[in-house]
Amino acid sequence: MINIDMRAAGTTVIPYWKQMICADRAALSLRADVREHIAMAVKACGFKRLRQHGIFHDDMFVWPEQEKDFNFQYLFNNYDYYLETGIKPFVELSFLPRWLASDDKTVFTCKCPACPPKDFHAWRKLVSATVKALLNRYGADEVRNWHFEVWNEPNIPFFSGTQAQYFELYRHAADAVKSADSSLRIGGPATANFEPRPDGSYYPSWIEDFFSFCAKEKLPVDFVSTHPYPTNFPFDDRTKKLTRVVRDRAATFNDLSLLRRIVNGGPFPKIEIHCNEWGSSPGLPDRTHDHVFSATFHLENILRSHGLVDSLARWCLSDICEESLPGREEFHGGWGIVSAHGLKKPDFHAFSFLNRCGGVMLYNDWKEGAAAFRANGDTWQVLLYNHRHYANLDASWETPEGIEAMIGTGSSREFSLRLTGLPPGVRVKRSLLDCEHGWAEGAWRKMGAPDWPKGGQLAELRKLQEPCCSCRLLYTDGGSLSLNEKVSDLGVVFMEIERA
Repeated sequence: MINIDMRAAGTTVIPYWKQMICADRAALSLRADVREHIAMAVKACGFKRLRQHGIFHDDMFVWPEQEKDFNFQYLFNNYDYYLETGIKPFVELSFLPRWLASDDKTVFTCKCPACPPKDFHAWRKLVSATVKALLNRYGADEVRNWHFEVWNEPNIPFFSGTQAQYFELYRHAADAVKSADSSLRIGGPATANFEPRPDGSYYPSWIEDFFSFCAKEKLPVDFVSTHPYPTNFPFDDRTKKLTRVVRDRAATFNDLSLLRRIVNGGPFPKIEIHCNEWGSSPGLPDRTHDHVFSATFHLENILRSHGLVDSLARWCLSDICEESLPGREEFHGGWGIVSAHGLKKPDFHAFSFLNRCGGVMLYNDWKEGAAAFRANGDTWQVLLYNHRHYANLDASWETPEGIEAMIGTGSSREFSLRLTGLPPGVRVKRSLLDCEHGWAEGAWRKMGAPDWPKGGQLAELRKLQEPCCSCRLLYTDGGSLSLNEKVSDLGVVFMEIERA
């Protein structure tokens, strides 16, 4: 029996899960369909900031040729839209215009230069001109609420240089940003993943080295950023390939706890911590991303890790994503919380449920899979979820059959709730998400899994993408209400309770 006093003082909710969302390259947000996905996610999930790669790539035309003037038309077009939609930019200063690249190393299908600049003073000029242009267009009061992050994952092949070269990149960028306005926020190192150590533990890449360098050189650090995926891809010397290592169920919680301890004990203990890429894995394709497993994975880890960091940003918002070739199927294991046609995946609903929760947390037990919240007035929310870890870590996640073998089969869970402190009558709206409700992939497969669903098919899938909702009026016994819920394997029940 779970007993919850709905009038208890509770604790203040820190909604760090909606402080940021990521969306591939900046140039893709010039597309109408990507903008529709952004607007839909901001409205339903409440995301506050948007982080993207490549504002300096040639397809944004900020400084396409050294002899030409700066051109911020596309960047302004994007940021105007974001602010109108209700989301602020989290400005990732990357990658480079081709003429500024020091070698021919590129990443992604669009071939973003992934190397140090051949001229660090030109890099500083590029950052400086961009920041000044943003201040001029949007005003200091607005831009001081933004963040400026130097590069993306410089510890892997997204940057062909050394750690020392990244630190030099940071030095020039920090000087450019702070020279434009000393109140602007600068940070990094935006490193990829936690690295395995010989004793089997995992440690955040470059973080302590970054702190030591900035403290020694008296460089500003307003936030630290890193990407704590609970899946790793170390290089196997035997096979000469990257191998997949899926870590244990507590990986995210342990990583964020360790990161908090490192920051608290370091030279910048008051800075923000932004884990601004995260999800069940950075792998592609990974059919987990389309599965109901992803919804319960996110709920458990987000609620378990509450209070540890300032943001935990899902990678990424949309399956319109060109880090690799665009997916050939509507549900292909892409990173997005929505498909290429904007169909909502189960984890979209998980973020939507969290966004509808109130600002006071009354109960939170990830082992039970239960949390309760109170909003202003006579309004409450109860969230029940039935998560478990993978059953077979060696199975493939690249095919529908493989991911079902990897996830395996679990059992339903019985929840008995006793809620006290309620008014005499309440209206309970119940939303159900599981393998049969709120997950359109099954219906898509019954259609023959069309790569590009047609209009009528999309209309049908849009109906089936929503959780099953019901509403009933209940009378309490002296303010007490008993509820019994059976939540299926990897299922979610979200209840919104209000005075009748």
